[in-house]
Amino acid sequence: MGSGKSTTGKRVAAILRWKFADIDRLVEQKEGMKVPEIFSGRGEEYFRRAESDALREVSAMTRTVVACGGGTPCSAENLQVMKSTGVTVYLKLPVADLVSRLNRPGNDRPLLRNTGSAELSDRVSNLLGERSNWYDQADIIIDAAVTEVEEMTTLIAETVRSKGAYL
Repeated sequence: MGSGKSTTGKRVAAILRWKFADIDRLVEQKEGMKVPEIFSGRGEEYFRRAESDALREVSAMTRTVVACGGGTPCSAENLQVMKSTGVTVYLKLPVADLVSRLNRPGNDRPLLRNTGSAELSDRVSNLLGERSNWYDQADIIIDAAVTEVEEMTTLIAETVRSKGAYL
């Protein structure tokens, strides 16, 4: 959450002249409600199933850059789908940077609901600890704290091209 997946993904798609898809937006379109509403009304387990369905659907597409939610790669099935159909990227940021981004007005993250500013750092740190083993399996790990967006997008696009994906 807050690492810049959607922003970076859109830029990579533009460089490659590909489509861009956001897993959370796809789930919202299919379910007819926002992610926080799905979490509160139907629960995280329901959301994760819908997220996996959306991932399988978008993974069948060609020439598409996909931004997934922070929990998407955190299952063996999802990670296998991601790695078998594309190049996976982890935009790695320190907890302090993530907290700074997530503290901005308008952020409504279901897994951070009812988390006060004082608790946010602990919650983000715990989530990152739970997920890092999954994230560390990415094809590309970028230190997003010291890498400019332009450099990240170029690196990702070049890696995709080097693996045989062209216009």
